[in-house]
Amino acid sequence: MLKKIFITVVGALLILNSCNSNPVIPPEIQPGRRDYTWTVDTVNYPNYLTRIWGSSPTDVWCVGPAGDLYRTIWHFDGEKWSTDNIFRPISPASVFGFSNDNVYIGTGRGKIWHFDGTVWTEVAALTKDGHNNIAFDNMWGESPNDFYAFGAYAEQNNLYNNSVIAHYSSSNWTILNTDGLQGIVERFYRNEPDRKFYVQTYKIGGGQYPDSTLIYEYTPVLLIPKKYNRIYGSIETKGQQADISVINGEVYFVLGNEIAKRVNNKFQTYLTVDNPNFYQRIWGRNSKDIFLLMTDGLAHYNGNDIEYLFYFNKPRTQIYIGGAALFDSEVFFLADEFSTGLYLIYHEKLNDRG
Repeated sequence: MLKKIFITVVGALLILNSCNSNPVIPPEIQPGRRDYTWTVDTVNYPNYLTRIWGSSPTDVWCVGPAGDLYRTIWHFDGEKWSTDNIFRPISPASVFGFSNDNVYIGTGRGKIWHFDGTVWTEVAALTKDGHNNIAFDNMWGESPNDFYAFGAYAEQNNLYNNSVIAHYSSSNWTILNTDGLQGIVERFYRNEPDRKFYVQTYKIGGGQYPDSTLIYEYTPVLLIPKKYNRIYGSIETKGQQADISVINGEVYFVLGNEIAKRVNNKFQTYLTVDNPNFYQRIWGRNSKDIFLLMTDGLAHYNGNDIEYLFYFNKPRTQIYIGGAALFDSEVFFLADEFSTGLYLIYHEKLNDRG
């Protein structure tokens, strides 16, 4: 009996070892497609539209700072853009969500609003160091119970350089310690490969100093003081700007004309963009499907080369930092056509190959 048991155990171990020696290899990432059909929507709006987010191509939200308080929030239902024309005393600066009935807006005055699928309501009014003039410039998170709103509040000279990061968890908001950060927090992402957070701030010089972009590394570890280690900085000059973007769970760093990843605490070049019109801003679905903002249009990297998808009709047109919503077969880009004062939403659909 013992001999039979021994043989059975050995056999099971051999089977396990055999399985481990032949792991399942994930399919190779295919080059991103470029066969899109484009449409351009014009939103008749008297103020800024700066952020866009959606749960699906038939549920896309677009917001902008106040002016006309009846039209700060716009929605696309798959057919048309519309606003509900309801007066709200808010100045939306960011929008982010998790489903069509769980959407958040970050505003000025430290307020957070929530959409439950039917109505928008104020759910939080946050302060830091006694200040409530917080502008939540962006939002991001991995789950409905683990996400962040971030931005800054004004210094004495009214420049928004006092960094703020608020964390939502267990139905509560907590203001994080941001000692060591400078500037308005524009990006705050977790990088799946090393599980570290990377923070990008925009420091306003106010004429005395040049505007600049700073990138920090942040590792939240229990029982260890949380520190923000500055790993990069650049002035806001054409061709030298910096940015970060999260693509399929991985943070990509835009450092001038270089797109890099962070490996073993060092920047590792992923792609060099030789075109001098590169505007230091990217969005993507995966490493072979990346959209690049250019001063004269939108380009695409498919893992092999870079090609333009379209050119802007007017000079001085740009896509905002939070100006993209990407889905499997459709994408939306929010653009400011400065010379005409129009806000354009470039909407593209992949052609049906079926």
